[in-house]
Amino acid sequence: MKLKDRWMKLRNYQSDDFWAMIFARPLTILFLLPIAEKKWVTPNRITVVSILTKLAGSAFVFFDRSYSGGVIGAILLNLGLVLDNMDGTVSRFRNCPTKFGFYLDKISDAVTMTLMFWAIGFRAYGMNYEAPFFPNKFIDLIMPLMAATITYIAGYAKWVSERVLLDLKIIENYRKGTIEEFGASMDKCPKWSTPPERTFFDWVKWFFQAIFSIFKVNEVDIFFWAGLALITEQYWLFTRLDCGLIICGIIVVPIMFSVKVIKREREISKIPQK
Repeated sequence: MKLKDRWMKLRNYQSDDFWAMIFARPLTILFLLPIAEKKWVTPNRITVVSILTKLAGSAFVFFDRSYSGGVIGAILLNLGLVLDNMDGTVSRFRNCPTKFGFYLDKISDAVTMTLMFWAIGFRAYGMNYEAPFFPNKFIDLIMPLMAATITYIAGYAKWVSERVLLDLKIIENYRKGTIEEFGASMDKCPKWSTPPERTFFDWVKWFFQAIFSIFKVNEVDIFFWAGLALITEQYWLFTRLDCGLIICGIIVVPIMFSVKVIKREREISKIPQK
């Protein structure tokens, strides 16, 4: 495959998360360009390397309280994020996603990100630095623990809603008499779609969309705030600012998915059974 064709095919996912758009996705494509077609490069192997890299990053953050320890931790955590993007990109590049690969990717994210929250919280609590707003350092410890919990309450709400929506999709196809066609479509690998061609002005627009998306408090952006806090030693950027925004999602996210499920259930209830 020619280099240009490989580059286009590696652009098989269009993220709308700030840190993925300007950091993780570009590095993912850059790293994979020379090796994407190598047989030894498999999605599950990349996932395992990603897990080990994130665990090493959290270990540096937790155990090495020197400035260099924090920087190394930040680099490893964000490198782990890039690797986490690479496994799915390779799956789509080869049209070979597996259910186990999807499970391994998601469950490892839950474990490694929780450990990252804990590591930065304990580091901030034990370090001597000037924090704004509230002088009590206990906040630096408790807020990441709360944010980690809430991140996976939100994640649980998302995946339960996805399961319910899948059940509703099955019911919809059953009532329409298209259940066999639906099952056949689920049994096929997703087709690769051509990424968008962008002009210079399209790229400028894309860039500003990426910058603006930081205000959406997306999951991938957690790694941006973690890295920024560790490198600047202003831990409050993560423990108080980012974690505070995440904590606010305890009400918003479950309600958002509830509304989505209720709306879909009402739509399907109006479909007569054939």
